[in-house]
Amino acid sequence: MALCEQGFGKRVFLGAGGGLCLLSSSLACATVVNDQPAVLDYIVITATRLEEKSFDVPTPVEVVSSQSLTINSPATVAEPLESLPGVSVAGAGFWNVIPVIRGMGGNRVLVLIDGDRENNLWAGRSPLVPFVDVSNVEKIEVVKGPASVLYGTDALGGVVNVITKTPDFYGEERWVFQNSIEGRYSSVDNGTYGRYDISGGGYGLGVNFAISKRDADDYEDGGGNTVKNSQFDGWNVDFKTRYQLNDDHVISAAFRSNNIDDMGVTKKANAPWSHFTQFDTNTYKLGYHGWNIGLFRDVQVKGWYVDQKRIYEGNIHSAEKPVYKLKWNSMDTSVLGSSMQTSIDLNNSHLLVAGLELIHEENDSDEQIFTKKDKNNKNVKAITFKSLPNAERDHIGIYGQDNISVTEDITMLAGLRYDYFVADAQDVPFRTDVYGDDGRTIVKSKTSVNSFERKTDDAATFNLGLLYALNRNVHLTSNLSSGFRAPDIFERYSTRSSSYMIIGDPNLKPEYSYNVDVGTKVDFPRVRGSFSAFYNRVDDYIDLANTGKLFAGMETREYVNVSDAELYGIDGSLEFDVLESLILFGNLAYVKGRDRGSHEYLNSIEPLNGVLGVRWQDVTPQGMKYWVEFSSSIYDHQGHVASGEKETPGYALCSIRSGVSFDYAGLQDITLTLNVENLFDKEYRSHLNTDDFYNNPGLNVVTALKFSF
Repeated sequence: MALCEQGFGKRVFLGAGGGLCLLSSSLACATVVNDQPAVLDYIVITATRLEEKSFDVPTPVEVVSSQSLTINSPATVAEPLESLPGVSVAGAGFWNVIPVIRGMGGNRVLVLIDGDRENNLWAGRSPLVPFVDVSNVEKIEVVKGPASVLYGTDALGGVVNVITKTPDFYGEERWVFQNSIEGRYSSVDNGTYGRYDISGGGYGLGVNFAISKRDADDYEDGGGNTVKNSQFDGWNVDFKTRYQLNDDHVISAAFRSNNIDDMGVTKKANAPWSHFTQFDTNTYKLGYHGWNIGLFRDVQVKGWYVDQKRIYEGNIHSAEKPVYKLKWNSMDTSVLGSSMQTSIDLNNSHLLVAGLELIHEENDSDEQIFTKKDKNNKNVKAITFKSLPNAERDHIGIYGQDNISVTEDITMLAGLRYDYFVADAQDVPFRTDVYGDDGRTIVKSKTSVNSFERKTDDAATFNLGLLYALNRNVHLTSNLSSGFRAPDIFERYSTRSSSYMIIGDPNLKPEYSYNVDVGTKVDFPRVRGSFSAFYNRVDDYIDLANTGKLFAGMETREYVNVSDAELYGIDGSLEFDVLESLILFGNLAYVKGRDRGSHEYLNSIEPLNGVLGVRWQDVTPQGMKYWVEFSSSIYDHQGHVASGEKETPGYALCSIRSGVSFDYAGLQDITLTLNVENLFDKEYRSHLNTDDFYNNPGLNVVTALKFSF
């Protein structure tokens, strides 16, 4: 492992990158001797809002397929994202994590569920908290680079679209029902998971109902140390139905309840206890999809409502004084959204997609912090306030994108969008009570008020994509696009406590980005892959700045537009079928981020990294499917760090994944997987951890079983 730290990993990566480029170039010039069609590509919808092959769209897009989900047996939707080139996960432990695409993380990556912006206020800041049962996921699509034309604010870095399973059997001319049972165990956190699913339908009606439960203890890192406050306890209920009125009209409804009873917050270094005792989300959705309606190729109308309540409790010790803080806060958020989208065949050369989105967000919260003495637990001070005020934000977005067939070999995407936001919040009282020596009597009390005001934002964004089919197996791509992110309610109106007070700024400017990328996609019968180079510039980048001021005796940091930033790099992947059953695969990604004014490096940028692996998969004459996969994830030393940020050494992680799938007697799709993650129990810390005091999980044996009947 020390080889990576000494620069060996970088030479390996650069060699792999050069090999990837040379292979792509040679394939581009090769003559196709096999008249078979190219390997079936993934059908994606996120990149263009139309069903197309990922090979045929100019936009850089990655897919976590249902096969990949089966092979990896992940605990959450976040885990499989880390295997994609240019995509990483930041955060704390398994649960409270954030996607990062090409160096852009936080609320600069938009997470959708079934194409809908149903994430409410808090979920938008930790969007990969387990709001969705991963066993209910069909696939995950990732768009790399700004996608604001189709999806509006927060899509500066890209989009993660979690697509859940659709009810089966609606096309049957009889009533059909199927039961499924699934279980999973992970050794690193003694994690258990169970799910029961029943699907049924017929005569145009399809229904699916599922309930699941997950429980996990604190995990152990590679050094055998228990990482405090990394536990999880929660359960999910999923219900989805669709009714096909006829071949051209479908209506649907869904309900999802995700109840987290205990989720640790590992980013509190000095906290013996830090967790969410409640983190419940209820989602209600209605939809209509029609085809061949007059001039319209199709029409989609959706509506959704999300209600969420979270309660946090923490016991946080001071590193400077013999005191500790008992912190409690409660936050209620909701979002009401609707959208309408249509596609129109203008002629044989133009396919127009146009839509309208309306979103309303609301928030309310309460917080209390008691400072107590370590020696006798007597009260020293109490602070009572609203970490976020009674606030709301309204958003309207209208967009259009034309898919233009310029020639038989050239396809162009051209899109425009306009967004308008209105945000407002009530003033926030902030009360401080100081206690006497007895710890019970208040000897001094002071109330101050944070005043806020109504604010508006608007933006126009564009994209222009070009795909040139060099031949049937090699496509060249380029994209020029802009992105937009309006300051959210946190950044405008927050008065939040951490080890310091975080103060919002109602006068923040929106972030705006410009992105260009060029690349190639190859899809031969035995070789497939992609490679991209990109440059992304962000104006009025929003960050936290230390003001040097005190608020209620605490150091403060305020959200400010600090600088203009730029990020640039490369990423790519390649698969090669050495034999019919033997597949070699690999990917790499490199990104660098700088402040364009000071030229200092940006925070939380993943180092050069990649994956190398081999998979054997086959089917016996009796129909049994089986696979064995060995892979290594390699991370280079990260020395390009921001001011105050620590460097991280390079490391390599090895994993083995295996499984079988077969039918037996009355049971169908019996699937048993056995995986070993971090095979050599490497002790390491990801550079994207929110703090540097804890390591990532060590050796983890994961086994899963599912079957239907």
